[in-house]
Amino acid sequence: MEKLRDAGFKAYIAGGALRDLLVGRNPKDVDIATNARPEQVRRIFRNSRMIGRRFRLVHVYEHGQLLEVSTFRSNEAEDERQSKFIKQSDEGMLLRDNKYGTPEQDAIRRDFTINALFLDSGDFSLVDYVHGLKDIESKVVRSIGEPGQRIAEDPVRMIRAIRFAALLDFSLEPDLYEAILVNASRIQQASAARMFEEIKKLFLCGRAHRVLELLLETGVFGYMFPELGNVAVKDSPQHQWLERIMRQFDRWHAHQVPVSGELMIALLFGKYHEALIAQAMADGMPPYPAAETCVARHMARMNEHVSVPNAITRHVAQIMAMQHRLATPKESAVKKLVHRACFHDAYIYFKISARFDQARDDAVTWWEKHV
Repeated sequence: MEKLRDAGFKAYIAGGALRDLLVGRNPKDVDIATNARPEQVRRIFRNSRMIGRRFRLVHVYEHGQLLEVSTFRSNEAEDERQSKFIKQSDEGMLLRDNKYGTPEQDAIRRDFTINALFLDSGDFSLVDYVHGLKDIESKVVRSIGEPGQRIAEDPVRMIRAIRFAALLDFSLEPDLYEAILVNASRIQQASAARMFEEIKKLFLCGRAHRVLELLLETGVFGYMFPELGNVAVKDSPQHQWLERIMRQFDRWHAHQVPVSGELMIALLFGKYHEALIAQAMADGMPPYPAAETCVARHMARMNEHVSVPNAITRHVAQIMAMQHRLATPKESAVKKLVHRACFHDAYIYFKISARFDQARDDAVTWWEKHV
């Protein structure tokens, strides 16, 4: 930020990092907002690169740390020439939003008031155009602007609101909560490419159990994962499984245990995949091909709404395929299995599943002696 100021530009700490500092959390990363254009930032910092299509950002590598630098933006086109930088779908979704603006315009175009605060690096003053500090003190997640319109612009804002409410132990402002209820189905219009990363943030934030409660309460979960429709039934095996998984995610987070995207997906859809595989085996398909085929087909369908990388899909399929071999252990196969890339995640899945299904207790005991 000092380098930006020395070059004659403004430099603010922006958004989530400032929010986290104000609620007493350690920021995971720090974003910097400036009036310097991306190409100007690139000239100041040699070790940097521009990224993004909808938003042009600069990633700067300084002192072994990656910092994201964005230019102040506005979503208000002042004339026809500037309107080419802003594009919306027929449903109101923002497809391109790349017009530069002032700090105030940048704050107003952000999603929630708690994410629209700035800290001026010159005099360390708090810059608050949207009363975000008041909402942080009141522990409220509030939309900037009319919530329904902001959700139409970007449906991912619904699950971001839920994540912030769960993570910070805040409430959803009533109009925002109502807008999520009304627009829950719009989550299927969200960018499939973005959704996988957003789902990881949702369930691995350390408050997954509360996230699940809010997703079910607002109806968003059913549109995100229609194949898990019966999860809303409290005493259903699917609901009990997911509650257990969410609590496990939270325990891992509390103990700083990393969770791979592959294991997260495998656990999230565990009971659903097991049912598909059991049916395929009942139809005469051998266990390993049944697992790989069922998982691959499901992921292909899911890619319409949540784009999971192919490498992760293959790994999830192998995790599920290995469950049959773990349940029927053979001493001669131990060395071959433990050296497989998916063994660690598959074994963790197996042990968690065994707690849910005590029929596997003997197999878990056997593996604990051999691994």
